Amino acid sequence: MDFDVILGDVGEFGRYQKLLLVFVILPACLPGGFHGFSQIFSVATPEDYWCRIPNADIYNLSTGEVHQMLPFDNVTKEHSRCKMYDVNYAKALLYKNYTELRGHTPPFSEVSCKHGWDFNHTAYQSTVVTEWELVCEWDFLPTLSLFIHAIGTFCGSLIFGYLADHLGRKKTFLFAAMIQWGSGLATAASPGFLVFCIFRFLNGLTGVPMWIIPLIMGLELIGPSKRAPVGTTISLFYTLGVVGLAGIAYGIRNWIHLQLAVTLPFTFFVVYWWILPESPRWLMSQGRFDDMMKVVKKIAKVNGVHLNADYEEVIFTKYKMARSAEISARRYNLFDLFRTPNIRKKTCLIVFNSFSNYAVYNGLNFFVPHLGTDEHLSFLLAAVVELPAYAVLYLTLNRFGRRSVLMSAMVLGGSICIATALVPADQPIITTVLFLVSKFCITCSFFVTDLVASELFPTVVRGAGASLTQTVSTIGLCISPLITHFAKHFLYLPMIIFGVLAIVGGAVTMVLPETANQHLPETLEEGEEFGREMRWRDCLRLGQAGRRRIGPPLVKSRDGDMLLRPIAHAVGNGKVVITKV
Repeated sequence: MDFDVILGDVGEFGRYQKLLLVFVILPACLPGGFHGFSQIFSVATPEDYWCRIPNADIYNLSTGEVHQMLPFDNVTKEHSRCKMYDVNYAKALLYKNYTELRGHTPPFSEVSCKHGWDFNHTAYQSTVVTEWELVCEWDFLPTLSLFIHAIGTFCGSLIFGYLADHLGRKKTFLFAAMIQWGSGLATAASPGFLVFCIFRFLNGLTGVPMWIIPLIMGLELIGPSKRAPVGTTISLFYTLGVVGLAGIAYGIRNWIHLQLAVTLPFTFFVVYWWILPESPRWLMSQGRFDDMMKVVKKIAKVNGVHLNADYEEVIFTKYKMARSAEISARRYNLFDLFRTPNIRKKTCLIVFNSFSNYAVYNGLNFFVPHLGTDEHLSFLLAAVVELPAYAVLYLTLNRFGRRSVLMSAMVLGGSICIATALVPADQPIITTVLFLVSKFCITCSFFVTDLVASELFPTVVRGAGASLTQTVSTIGLCISPLITHFAKHFLYLPMIIFGVLAIVGGAVTMVLPETANQHLPETLEEGEEFGREMRWRDCLRLGQAGRRRIGPPLVKSRDGDMLLRPIAHAVGNGKVVITKV
């Protein structure tokens, strides 16, 4: 039985849904990206650091004088950050001949820093890097912590997707909130890097479900006609939360205090035990008809809808008939996506496209500290530039089609990524502007790829297709910080890699059929026929003007015009497939 029928009776978007959206769902989504993106600042490496010189503070040496006592790096044209002279610095300071160290003949031998490092604290009071001196031969460890958090996100997407289907949306959300809160506090109290990484992994487990489950619950309580604007509003609040994080990080330059600040909002989720309802759509899918009707009656009461005395009996009759039909229906699985050639081709292409989008989108976020400008300002601009993407996509998706917008955004964004890498290092403003344009383009494609995937997969395997797409695309998240790490040795190599990946990911979408204003497939047979008659000339025909029907007359998707960042692709049957961060 389709729960949307019940929503049509009690109100698709009445007073109950509006109150729940404003006071419960939207506040839950605001801090959704706090822990995932705050780590960019927590593990940031200060602009300058150098080998610690013993007793330099006793002799009141200035930073410039300390730099004079260190070897000269011919590559950076500055003092060495990882080497010092193999001399008795205490003696050199005593006799005040430290200014002659560099000019000594023969030159002194150089060794790795023996006494640790000192850091420039202009941009950061403290970070994980300054706390545990993770530089030089240890400079990979901050990237490793990002990778470990991403691995946690990968595992959490699978674990919490399963829990949401079997424990319920409400219990899973509260369980995730408890882990997010506890791991956030524990991260701030970490005594060492190993413990820090353990808690970052645990925190990563709940990064996606903490905001995607409220999104799913919001969509499951709202009728089809209102899902697109409501889903977009929820995603917009997530982005606004990321913009707010930039302000928090700008005002709090101590990583422990920042960690506590981004964890504090999760304390208030304890009240959700009393104010957050369980999803009636999920209750129906689990056979809990009486519990579902309690929520339905509450929705009707708040919405001011009077239900007939026999309404529950009528619905129960329809419910039993639908359950009987479901039991006798064939069960589909992941392997059905690869049984026939056309569905197999489309599956491989959209999975690769999603992987490329995810790797490039998150990689650009991780690349912000390497832009050469103020990191907090650059992060703010990189978040703000996402906001216009909503408006642009609303104006273009139906007019020009999904495929042309997706391909254009990825190819243009990838080309600008490569152009960014060609800008001289002494032009940070130009670099930043090009970076922001590429981020805008990739943000557009990042939104569209989920929509295309949800429309390409036939209804009977849409959940399996979305799960596969999510799993592979999260691998893109895992490798993105590793690619970005190359910037410490070859500054713009990551931008070239991201550029090539985006261009290739965009190019393969030319082979996919257009889904805008098309009747979408319901069965495997319809999915195999959809786009089967495409020819090479059709791949070059972009936009709506030159589009022709490429499939049989099928049942049109009611959610075909959704513009949602990450969604549950199988809202109708109460199943959750978490798709993206």
